Amino acid sequence: MIDPPYVAGERRFASVRPALKFYGAPIGMLMLDRMPGAGVRPYIPGDAGNATTWSVPIRYKTVPGLNVTKIFGPNGGEATSAVIEAAKELVAEGAQMITSHCGYSIRYHEAVRDALDVPVFLSSLLLVPFLEHMIPGNKALGIIAASKTALTQDMLKAAGLRANFGRKVVVAGLENTPVFGPTWNDGTGDLDVNGCEKDVIDTALALLKERPEVGMLLLECGDLPPYAPSVQRATGLPVFDFTSLVEFFVRGLIRKPWTGFV
Repeated sequence: MIDPPYVAGERRFASVRPALKFYGAPIGMLMLDRMPGAGVRPYIPGDAGNATTWSVPIRYKTVPGLNVTKIFGPNGGEATSAVIEAAKELVAEGAQMITSHCGYSIRYHEAVRDALDVPVFLSSLLLVPFLEHMIPGNKALGIIAASKTALTQDMLKAAGLRANFGRKVVVAGLENTPVFGPTWNDGTGDLDVNGCEKDVIDTALALLKERPEVGMLLLECGDLPPYAPSVQRATGLPVFDFTSLVEFFVRGLIRKPWTGFV
């Protein structure tokens, strides 16, 4: 940060601060360890794991040993200390806020927030209470998750959802889809972008058919934002995801002067 506040024509300077490894990359993102196999599937533009998705530079840090199987399972909490350590490393490297690539990282959110002195928002699920307050009383929020079975009520409560949410929030999972499930949850095969897109659209449409009162959609997984435009076109609903959360904070962290005409 440059200080003091900029005033036209005045000299600016940057005061001495603790040494950082990098400058100008305000987002620090925690990544899951890739599933074992012959190769890895790429993170395409729009994916939280692709740096071109973001409006500002970003730094990534993999949490060793924390893969999809671990974070989906009942013993995922065992990785808390490793998540905290990786987050601290990102802050030491210059990150001004910490997020993650996986919505199920909500299970580490409170512990990481308590351990750091920068803003932390590890899960897109933190948008749930905000969106739930926005929707009309006769509507529900639909969550498209990588795995419905892995998304527990405790996770939703950790995200700040009220205990009596009832029919206001409904979840659909992608774990049994023909392409997305094997590709991202099991880590097998190539990345069939069109196939993943179809799976996400079909899941959203099936949810609307079952629950026509759904009035907004939240895509939980960091691999889902590339398909948000197609889901919106198919459903006609507002669609939110990891990019909605992170870019909201970026716009508060880095304010730019307004330009226009008067």
